[in-house]
Amino acid sequence: KRLALAGAPHGTLVLAGQQSAGRGRMGRRFESPAGKGIYLSLVLRAPVPASEALGVTVGAAVAVARAVQKLCGIELGIKWVNDLYYQGKKVCGMLLEMNADEQSVHDVVAGIGINVHQTAFEGQIAKTASSLDLLTGRRICRADVVRAFLEEYEAVDELARQDGEALMAVYRRHSATLGQRVQVISATGSFTGTAKAVTDSGSLIVLDDDGREREVLAADVSVRGLMGYA
Repeated sequence: KRLALAGAPHGTLVLAGQQSAGRGRMGRRFESPAGKGIYLSLVLRAPVPASEALGVTVGAAVAVARAVQKLCGIELGIKWVNDLYYQGKKVCGMLLEMNADEQSVHDVVAGIGINVHQTAFEGQIAKTASSLDLLTGRRICRADVVRAFLEEYEAVDELARQDGEALMAVYRRHSATLGQRVQVISATGSFTGTAKAVTDSGSLIVLDDDGREREVLAADVSVRGLMGYA
């Protein structure tokens, strides 16, 4: 974040061998043991209004999904906005933080954590987390994953510049949220419903249990029914 504020260019990448205070949405802890995962931050810059910032960030999730599919032959599902799962177990978490004003986004720092070499998880997350090594039954090279992610992000970034609607169509194809029962928790309260659509700007449209369509821009969304996604 300091590099971004100092003017670091679009695509600046920071890698860490471990994190002492990895965190996710709503302050949740993200386990980041030394030598086990990929822990990176990517500076993203795009001349878009703040209302379109979600459309900038979904590309990172698509790039991770494509990189994993290329290297591992595994199709990850994207839980809105940008966490990645396989058969109900989380493989990759993202936290994206914006530096913006009312008119435009100055930069976005995409924090991405990918479980790679973990062979066991402790406590409650044992039921909800997995790693690339566990899913493939072989040792995956972390450097290869990072390289593939960067290659895919460059392709996704170019697609976003040329045809944002095409990028969102790819994002929707990877979605593990659309059509599912969800619980939405935001600063203004919570509600349950069914995820119906993702707009071209990246927001989630949920049909709540009272029959109203609600647009979700920033919230924690829990998906019921991720199990079985392949």
